[in-house]
Amino acid sequence: MPLHDGVRRVFHLRGRGRLTSELDDEFAFHLEMRTRELLGRGYSEAAAREEALRQFGDLPDAIAYCRAADARRESTQMRVELLSDIRQDVRYALRALRKAPGFAAVAILTLALGIGANTAIFSVVNGVLLEALPFPRPDELVMIHQTSDGHPTTSSPTNFYDWAEQSESFTAMAAMTRNSVNLTAPGADPERLRGALVSARFFSVLHVPALLGRTFNPDEDTFGGPNVVILHESLWRSRYNADARIVGSTITLDGQPHTVIGVVAAASAWPSRSDVWRPLRFDPASLPRMRGAIWLTVVGRLAPGATIDAAHAEMTTIARRLEEQYPNSNTGVGIALQPMREFLVGEMRTPLLVLLGAVGFVLLIACANVSNLMLVRATARETELAVRTALGAGRARLVRQLITESTVLALLGAAVGLVLAIWGTRALLRIAPSNIPRLDAVGVDAGVLLFTLGIALATGIVFGLIPAMHVARSDLNRTLKEGGRGARGRSASGRTRSLLVVSEMALAVTLLTGAGLLIRSFRELMRVDPGFRVQNVASFTVSLPESKYEEVDRQRLFMDGLLERVAAIPGVRSVAGAQALPLSGLGFSLSFGVAGRPKAPPGQEPSSEIRVVTPGFFTTLGIPVVRGRTFRDHDRQGSARVVLMNEAAAARFFPDEDPLGRVIDFGWSRDSVRMGGEVVGIVGNVREQELAGEPEPMFYVPYAQWPMDFFTIAMRTDRELEAIIPLARRALREVDPELPMFEVQTAEQIVADSVARPRFYMILLGGFAAVALVLSGIGIYGVIAYLVAQRTHEIGVRMALGASSARVTRMVLGESLTIAGVGIAVGLAGAFLLTRLLSSLLFGVKPTDPLTFTAVALILGAIAILASWLPAMRAARLEPVMAMRAE
Repeated sequence: MPLHDGVRRVFHLRGRGRLTSELDDEFAFHLEMRTRELLGRGYSEAAAREEALRQFGDLPDAIAYCRAADARRESTQMRVELLSDIRQDVRYALRALRKAPGFAAVAILTLALGIGANTAIFSVVNGVLLEALPFPRPDELVMIHQTSDGHPTTSSPTNFYDWAEQSESFTAMAAMTRNSVNLTAPGADPERLRGALVSARFFSVLHVPALLGRTFNPDEDTFGGPNVVILHESLWRSRYNADARIVGSTITLDGQPHTVIGVVAAASAWPSRSDVWRPLRFDPASLPRMRGAIWLTVVGRLAPGATIDAAHAEMTTIARRLEEQYPNSNTGVGIALQPMREFLVGEMRTPLLVLLGAVGFVLLIACANVSNLMLVRATARETELAVRTALGAGRARLVRQLITESTVLALLGAAVGLVLAIWGTRALLRIAPSNIPRLDAVGVDAGVLLFTLGIALATGIVFGLIPAMHVARSDLNRTLKEGGRGARGRSASGRTRSLLVVSEMALAVTLLTGAGLLIRSFRELMRVDPGFRVQNVASFTVSLPESKYEEVDRQRLFMDGLLERVAAIPGVRSVAGAQALPLSGLGFSLSFGVAGRPKAPPGQEPSSEIRVVTPGFFTTLGIPVVRGRTFRDHDRQGSARVVLMNEAAAARFFPDEDPLGRVIDFGWSRDSVRMGGEVVGIVGNVREQELAGEPEPMFYVPYAQWPMDFFTIAMRTDRELEAIIPLARRALREVDPELPMFEVQTAEQIVADSVARPRFYMILLGGFAAVALVLSGIGIYGVIAYLVAQRTHEIGVRMALGASSARVTRMVLGESLTIAGVGIAVGLAGAFLLTRLLSSLLFGVKPTDPLTFTAVALILGAIAILASWLPAMRAARLEPVMAMRAE
């Protein structure tokens, strides 16, 4: 078929809409025929191709189409060739690793350690900080805080209802407070359930549906409404065997029957540790008097189109309006808005990112070590690479081969590291403090797997790039001519390896300095006197249901009976009851007035923490009496009301006068009895909330005058907790068999829990620093051993000329200390800048603490000497004749 007839045939097929592949075939056939004809006339291949295309000049679109088809074929061919080359490189890399099992094992384990640690920490960071909240459109959820003097606090019920009614920036608001309950059932031991009281729109604001049944109706939080409850999925499965018939059934909570209306899925439950949710209800008659009581957590969902800044402006206007309407309670009360994610995990961001950065340093040190190994291997393979170059392999091909080998190593290390990461994540969850939020979201999921793959590929490129660049700069032809000696290349390799070790040392110094600061900080924290004796004190908590112990007389009788029985237990030296123990995180505060002083303006009243205790509290906990007396048995209902204060309260509220004999009025009444009374004693300061920070002012009131339905029993005993608690549980059952005992612990455990987070950070950062220290020592050893091996001939000449073994040893150690010294200096400079990020995690020590910096420098220097001692001894024992023969 003539050429132009063939082209017309192609356009005929195109006009009929035939397949593109058929068009390609037609053009290819005719173009090939014409090209062969021109080749026969003496044209070159390229010229024949161009001339054949030129002859289609009257058909420009045909030329463009044909050229595009050629480009597609060439691109496809290049991709096929590239994939073939990559497969070949991977097979070659695997064969090379099989031939060097020792090198492969060390490199893979080193990378597995670094990648596994990074993956484990990232799984925590991902679950706590990065994973979306388990609610639809979580960015619309905003926490609404009441502020006092600019400081965010919880909110009052009355203000909450006013906010919800007047605001237009939120589609709805909901309030919540934690409230645990006693679960009782015939034939079963009583059980304490963690719970929350929530307003009726709580689950609708969060957009959380019921897994089973329904959530609360809008009117179920009205005063006097039916007793209904929603269960957490875990409780439904563990206690009720996931029986769907639980919905509509009745369970007994705090002695009252409650109808189960639904079950909430564990993944979307908030607070996550709640077992049950019940409606939050207020008596309309008492609600106006509750404007000064702040104890509710409020959350709102932004209206469509509303921003948090606009909502804040509107809420500030509402707060000013309420301040004008209710000056006695709302003077100085403001509003603060906070994204819900920030509220839940904001305080965890800095420590977790510090840990992620620290473990990143570990990975970089691991990469430096493996780069050193690869560099030695590449130097040893210079002859092989030179031969491959002579056989036609380009430098780009060799570099790609080395990068492929490093990537294969990294992927194998990632596979092993992933197993370590799964184990490590489980270990982290076991030792992590229970008060770290969103731990239930931590796990090795698809996002973590992608992170592991990404970090493996990046790691392979990072540690493979250095030996690849060394090969690219090497004169492989000269190496081939010199028979593989390549002294110049090996000298450059030695300098590169030394720089890698300097980098390792610098990273290790920074990491070790951070760990040292946290260790010193934790030691300073544990040296703080809590203000009470923690040894030999055991405790448990009891909650009295309102349905059974509403009258204060019954609460007093219960406490008297329980204390009497517990005191009779063999081994119990003293016993006391308190509304909460120090460092438990529980308590409440009230404003007060002092008799004889002018009444403070609204919003400027002094306030203090309050603790309700029995007379034996101070003896049992070993809190000293500074002046006056403590409570006595006759400080009961009907007797003169009395209070105690700690030294911090005396110093703040009575700086220039004697507080003994002054009368305190907290303005809170119950059964016509006002809380407060004459100050009869001053006791020592106790750390109530945390060991860090100064003691806060505290007032104590006697339980017999102000009984409460929730309290902790503390026992000073010579017996172990495991021996005393069964006897105490028996005593509790003798008083009331339907009450569960919970929060069983020692005072030492309470103190340990209060410092759980700093201990957690210290352990992790200290562990990473230890790994970095070992890897750095290995790196120094490897470099010095390599340098000694490369300088064997030189050392032999020196010894033949009279150099002593001691001088050779000093020479080797001097080189080691020079490398280490440079790394330490760079690391100290970096630590000086980076450890400032730890300032919020430190207590009693500055980020630039000179003692820590000096200790780290000495430790790293000692590690450098130890790591280089063996190569130095080997160099000193060389036989000069044998060394001079070495190549």
